[in-house]
Order: sequence, then C-alpha cells, then structure tokens
Amino acid sequence: MKPDIKARRLELNLTLEQVGNMVGVGKSTVRKWETGDIENMKRDKIVKLAEALKVSPSYIMGVEDEKPQQNTLAAHLDGDYTEEELAEILEYAKFVRQKHRNK
Repeated sequence: MKPDIKARRLELNLTLEQVGNMVGVGKSTVRKWETGDIENMKRDKIVKLAEALKVSPSYIMGVEDEKPQQNTLAAHLDGDYTEEELAEILEYAKFVRQKHRNK
C-alpha cells in the first residue's frame, strides 16, 4: 500500500517547502516522494517526514494505513530516546503484536 503523502500534507495545510524544511530536503524531493518518483528513502528522512506529517514511520513506508501517530507507547517509556529510537521501538512493538495475531 502506497501512502498518500500529498493528501496528508494538504490535510495539515503544509506547503512542499515547509515539509522540505522540516525534513531537511528541497521541495522538489518532497514532490518526488509524493509522486512516487523516489521510492527508497533513507531511514532518517522517513522518521523526519513522519514527524512532519504527524504519522508513523510505518505509514510513510506503506506498511500500515493508520495516519494519526499514536504516542501512547512513548509516554510509558523511561529514558531519553531519540525520535529514531522511538520509531524503532514502535516498529518492534507492532512486529510482536502482528506475530501473536498470526498464531
């Protein structure tokens, strides 16, 4: 499933330039992500784009269709984690949940 990055950006009333500035890329790169011209994104850009669009990294990768990012797991974790570490923790939690559903 391909995420609708453009629709989400427009839902948040963000311009290509604003998203590009949040992620650290040019607006043409954001446009290429939206059109699918660039499919392979670096992990740090996936995390930053997810933050900018307020979605999970899994949504950006097309793994899930859930748009709103749920931060309830982060609220229960002790320690100082980077956004990338939190994204990895969340991905692992989803993996475990899916593994148990498939039993």
